[in-house]
Amino acid sequence: MLTRISLIVAILASIGSLLVSHLQLSKKITGLESDLASTRAQLGQTQSELTEANSKLAETTELVDKTQRQLDQTNQRLADMTNRAKQQQDRADRAEKDLNETKTELTANQRELAAWKALDIPVDEVRNRLQDLIKVNNAFVAQQDENGILLRKVNELKGRLDDILGVDETPPPAMPGVSGKVVAVDPQWDFVVLDVGGKGGALQRGEMLINRDGRLVAKVRITRVEADYCFANVMSNWKQADVVVGDEAISREQ
Repeated sequence: MLTRISLIVAILASIGSLLVSHLQLSKKITGLESDLASTRAQLGQTQSELTEANSKLAETTELVDKTQRQLDQTNQRLADMTNRAKQQQDRADRAEKDLNETKTELTANQRELAAWKALDIPVDEVRNRLQDLIKVNNAFVAQQDENGILLRKVNELKGRLDDILGVDETPPPAMPGVSGKVVAVDPQWDFVVLDVGGKGGALQRGEMLINRDGRLVAKVRITRVEADYCFANVMSNWKQADVVVGDEAISREQ
């Protein structure tokens, strides 16, 4: 009997304990459900705020991009305007320079015109006189050229005659260190033109040896000296072969 009573008491105690546990668990479940609902509400609010923040961020990003594009366009327009302003300034500077040059030329022309007016000579007569002056100058230049050619021919003939007759008036002048090249040859009169003149030490009646590839070709005697070139006759008794353009010429003293 006692065993039954003890068993019943134990069962009742277990049932009571289960009831208490169930009540406590129900409270915890209710609290958890309440917390879950609150958390879900907060999560929903947070998601709503996040969506709103993302929307504002997108708007801000679009505004920044738009502002950047406007800034780029403004900078490009500013660069274009600056370039156009520089071009306009360059044109203005050139125009001012041309204007100053035109004024200077106009002043010179006015002075020249005043001088011509002071001479009291008709324009047609001035033109005729200028043409006559040009003709006289051309004739003078032609005469000078002709005289030069005649003088060179005379010197060449005299040099050849001296070589033929063996005339040796005075020893040739020394020209140490003088050298050059043959730049022209006249086979008919047997004279050459050398690219060394008075500036290089060439002297009238000076003698030079003509070499080609280290071989003696001829000896020449200078008949005429200019600043940068000279004329020379080929000495017949020294001629080993025909002189050609490009042959080297050196003074005897080298």
